[in-house]
Amino acid sequence: MKTWLLILALYLLGALATVFGFFHLEIDTAREHADLAPQASHWFGTDHLGRDIFSWTIQGGRVALVVGCLAAGVALLLGTSAGLLAGWHGGKVDAFLLWLSGSVAAIPGILLVLVISWMLGGGYVGVFLAVGMVSWVGIYRMVRTEVQRLRSAPFVLAAQLQGASTSHLMGRHLLPNMLPLLTTQFLLHFIFAVKAEAILSFLGVGMHDTPSWGRLIADAWEFDDLGTGRWWRLTAATLAMAGLVLALQQLMSRLQKTKA
Repeated sequence: MKTWLLILALYLLGALATVFGFFHLEIDTAREHADLAPQASHWFGTDHLGRDIFSWTIQGGRVALVVGCLAAGVALLLGTSAGLLAGWHGGKVDAFLLWLSGSVAAIPGILLVLVISWMLGGGYVGVFLAVGMVSWVGIYRMVRTEVQRLRSAPFVLAAQLQGASTSHLMGRHLLPNMLPLLTTQFLLHFIFAVKAEAILSFLGVGMHDTPSWGRLIADAWEFDDLGTGRWWRLTAATLAMAGLVLALQQLMSRLQKTKA
């Protein structure tokens, strides 16, 4: 557990370092340092413009963390709100939200994310809103089921008899009991958002002017890095993404075991 938390801390420190101006990307106009293999001065090598791949990888980590947090937050807000309303009120509200969630779930997720991100113009806002607006359905269904189960629990019935309002019941009784579930769902959707951002940026509808792992992979593909023996650009992006996703998965797995 400590190992995975340390890995996540390193990603966070790298992201914070970029905010304060470290790991800045500079283009080598003379092309003297273009396409260099990994070495002491450039740990992950350089690209066709002489930009340091290690710095690009750190910059991409910041993008992944920001998009992951915002997208998972949007999904959690939408899914939890819809689940509380449907599970508590039932009736027409429940029927409408069931229809809406079924309609969203009927469309392949990544395709819907791609369309929404393109419509919103990409960038941070386009990517995290697209991912969040698509991935709330699973959270909604779980929260709805939990609310239906908990609404007849003794502590909820006791609070109702004491005259507690609906907002009080949801905020003080239902949500705290669902906190482990919501935490796990946040991490799960964080992982999905990181992968989705990489796919969108690779396809050219994600991050346009911001260094990201998806753009790094796209450049490696465009310039046929593997065909020409320049393996370091694709390797750096792949390992960086795998490290973050694996650390989050291990953290999520440990939380689930603790809950059980």
